[in-house]
Amino acid sequence: MKTYYLGREQVQGYLRDFAARLLQLRPRPTVWCPMTESGDGLLQALLEVVSESYPALLEGVQVLPIEVNDGGDAVYFVDGRPEEILPGQVVLLFDGAVHSGRMMGRCATEMLRHAPAELCSYSLVIKRGSTFIPTLWGVMIDETDRAYFLLDEIPNNRLDAGARRAQPLVHLQKLRGEMRERPAILSGVPSIDRMTWDDRFFQMQTSTSGACTYVLERGQQMVGFLTLHFSDGDSLSIDEIVVAEAQRSEGYGGVLLRFAETMARQAECRSIRLNAHEDRIPVYEGFNYGPIPGRGVLQLEAERYQPMEKAVLYHQKLTH
Repeated sequence: MKTYYLGREQVQGYLRDFAARLLQLRPRPTVWCPMTESGDGLLQALLEVVSESYPALLEGVQVLPIEVNDGGDAVYFVDGRPEEILPGQVVLLFDGAVHSGRMMGRCATEMLRHAPAELCSYSLVIKRGSTFIPTLWGVMIDETDRAYFLLDEIPNNRLDAGARRAQPLVHLQKLRGEMRERPAILSGVPSIDRMTWDDRFFQMQTSTSGACTYVLERGQQMVGFLTLHFSDGDSLSIDEIVVAEAQRSEGYGGVLLRFAETMARQAECRSIRLNAHEDRIPVYEGFNYGPIPGRGVLQLEAERYQPMEKAVLYHQKLTH
């Protein structure tokens, strides 16, 4: 996995090339339609470049922003009446990044419904496997890469409990031999609690799938742990995720789940899978896990588990 940070200078370089190519189009786009928040950010950067170097491009241009709802299945125009603005016009549809291509494809379909004369499209970043390839683009990246652009600050990776919580002062350690004598962290689930640190360390030594237990510590106190392995080339499996019963209001479960996502992303996995204890299903649903199609409830003695998974996303919300 590669992460691309496109600063203002790089973005302006791509946009200068884009603007020069727009000048060559006949006819030129007269309606500019930025898509969503990242498209709005790109519009502001494009206006800076065009105003300075290619002011003729702005003559007679209208801006008609387009949005997509959270589910990605509904397209709407923010300002104006598209049935009055788009017919017979040359339209430019653009976004900061195209991932699957589904959103840009839907926006293009909606625009064409209003009978423009021509449709031109652009994205600063496009993923290689996109189902929609725009007319022009800046950078093409692999499926498991991610890109940020026009950030005020470059973000650090972190064991973050989430934007609404204070950062917990924690760290993770791989389970080591000398840690086997430390007190157990009890989950309240019998099948997990009867395993010892010794059992987990032995599993790490003998596993052919790379099973590994990471212990979450705050200072010298063990507050939780996570055991995971790579089940195949495309999936990371969480075998155990436990937070000490007395520590469950501190956000440590979120820390462990986000660490698992980071590990999956670094290994270029497509999904993360786990078997959720029936009492914890709503918790995992809150982290966007859903039932695995075709997999029923699993029974272990008196315990019931639902197989669940989530897709690993290789893009973040692009900030501008």
